[in-house]
Amino acid sequence: MANSSAMRGYVATAFAAGLALAAAVLMGYLVALVGEVKGQRTDLAELRDVKYGLLDADAWVERVAAILSHKVQAFELTEENRPEIRENVGLVLDRLIVEVDDHLRQRNQEGPLHRRVTGAVRQMVQDALVDVGELRERVPVYADAILDELGKPEPKRKIQEQLAAMLRDMTATTFARTDRSALDAVLARHGCESIGDCEARLLEASATGQGRAVILTLAELALVAGLYAFCLSRGLRLTLTRMAVLTLAGVVLLAGGLLTPMIEIDARISELSFQLLGESVVFRDQVLYFQSKSIFDVVAILARSGAADLMLVAFLVVLFSVWFPLLKVAAGFVYLADWRGLRGSGLVRFFALKSGKWSMADVLVIAIFMAYVGFSGLVASQLQGIAEVGAAVDILTTNGTGLQPGFYLFLGFVLASLVLSHLLANSVAEEGGAPRVLT
Repeated sequence: MANSSAMRGYVATAFAAGLALAAAVLMGYLVALVGEVKGQRTDLAELRDVKYGLLDADAWVERVAAILSHKVQAFELTEENRPEIRENVGLVLDRLIVEVDDHLRQRNQEGPLHRRVTGAVRQMVQDALVDVGELRERVPVYADAILDELGKPEPKRKIQEQLAAMLRDMTATTFARTDRSALDAVLARHGCESIGDCEARLLEASATGQGRAVILTLAELALVAGLYAFCLSRGLRLTLTRMAVLTLAGVVLLAGGLLTPMIEIDARISELSFQLLGESVVFRDQVLYFQSKSIFDVVAILARSGAADLMLVAFLVVLFSVWFPLLKVAAGFVYLADWRGLRGSGLVRFFALKSGKWSMADVLVIAIFMAYVGFSGLVASQLQGIAEVGAAVDILTTNGTGLQPGFYLFLGFVLASLVLSHLLANSVAEEGGAPRVLT
């Protein structure tokens, strides 16, 4: 019977250890997958950044030029509109002839005496060769000739090209050029020739990866929860082996919480449209702000800043999210095994039993959740203000702020560590303080 009981104990221990190792392997795959998805979503946000669309003069030139080109191409002379258009063209031509004649006469009358004498001679020649009155009488004929030319395809094409060139020249001299180096880097990284092709590819890949990440996160949490449930079903008292298995599972969750993003902030204008010359101008998926960072990403950014206050924040984040939990784990082993008689140490007892009440890991989870609520409310409020810009412009805004796998994994670690501390306290209390053995 004793051998049978020992065999069942070994099998149970091996099964629990297998679950812990499976959780570690699954976490490694999950971290890699989430990192890949994060990169894809970051690149997708770069492609859709508002600086390449709504705030880019070249993007406006493309849309306005397309509208003007369409208007020129759609221009048709009919019996109904020809008289009105001919009259307007005639007025312009008549005004042009008058202004040219006035300009020439004024030029011939200005300057020193010798220039005015030369100008008087030139004016007499002009009056002899050009009859301004006759030109003005023939304005209707010239107007008809212009209208006949406007109805042909080649003049229309030249007008379209000239309008587009004028718009580009105007933007080149008026607005600063948008730096597209980051955009070009994204296109080169994914081997795309166009933004549209790259968007479609990244959108499909990130959506697929995000779905798999959610499933794997749930599977990871379920696996660790199943491991704890299995160990608890074997009894509430901890052995060093059982402690090691449960601690490994908790550290796996901690690693996932530190290495994967906790919160993603995504504020964008999903659609902005208005009417220009009777046609719609539309900008879609204009990303205003996007960030998806893990705790380690934030620490790295703070450390690279070089500012003393930010480096202090980075140190505190690492202290309370990494070293504090690891010290708690180590103290639990020392306390359970009474290694070198350190169970009576106040520091060991604090980290092993009482640190759960003061754990900054718990505070970090609450802080992340409150930050999520705050960011979501702030982004929603600001986007609502943009959407109410006016009746002439239709704006649809999107608040994509959401909690990411890192938050749930870190929360799982906090809950697991609280359960483990409770089990540790009960186990030592039941033994009356006697050291544990490896069974």
